[in-house]
Amino acid sequence: MSILAVTRREWTGRRNVLLLGLGYSVLQLIGLSFESDMKIAYEKSIFMSVGVGIGLAWVIALLFGATMVSRDLEERRFGFFLNQPLHAAQIFLGKVLAGLGLALLAGLLASVPALLLGGMWRQFLLKDAGSILGIGLAGSLFLLLLFHAVSIQVRSRSLWLLLDLVTWTAFFAGVRWLSQRLMGAWAFQDLVHLWLGLLAGGTLGLGIAGYLQVAQGRADLQRGHRWVSVTLALTAGLLLLAGWVDTAWVLKHRPPVAWTSQPGNRSR
Repeated sequence: MSILAVTRREWTGRRNVLLLGLGYSVLQLIGLSFESDMKIAYEKSIFMSVGVGIGLAWVIALLFGATMVSRDLEERRFGFFLNQPLHAAQIFLGKVLAGLGLALLAGLLASVPALLLGGMWRQFLLKDAGSILGIGLAGSLFLLLLFHAVSIQVRSRSLWLLLDLVTWTAFFAGVRWLSQRLMGAWAFQDLVHLWLGLLAGGTLGLGIAGYLQVAQGRADLQRGHRWVSVTLALTAGLLLLAGWVDTAWVLKHRPPVAWTSQPGNRSR
């Protein structure tokens, strides 16, 4: 048994979710068939193929992450994987790959028919396709890992929830404070960089927490919760420290904003 074997087993029990993608594609085709104006149909196809496809992929990743391990632990089925000749990393990666695969494939099934019917593919560049797939993949991975961690925290019902509440509250309060400092200096580009950095670091921390939950927590839900809580608390602290250092550097070395460049302030 390997990573792909774990992925295949997860797909076997959840492949019906692909029917949801097919259902969305049929609804989109029906909606576009009633539009007589080709220009409007083209614009609708862009919105439907990109918006619905990415949105559906994110929702499926969210739901998969919320159940991929915690449900098995509650129903005492996780021991099947632990009794196989598998490393903890293989179990965790196999489940993550299964969730990402289902999410992206369902998103493609929901978006491709509208894409083809609207003729958007004629003006579609490889770079555009790569950007859309990248956004869908990054968002799906983050949501899958995030809701895996949240589901472990909620389902264990242990006192470690107090640390979780403090961690999430302090993290969002810290991000809000850093964001306000950058917005006050009109450093909006640096603000976007800060958020992207926090998103990337948070995804890495969630991945480490998920792996440790499987490797160290094993079939014990509360012990897994402890590893998730401690890992995320350390991750949040390191990310806020890095964000504070970056913000302080930006505010110190950024050229002052001209008075006339601010909205509402114009020379007369």
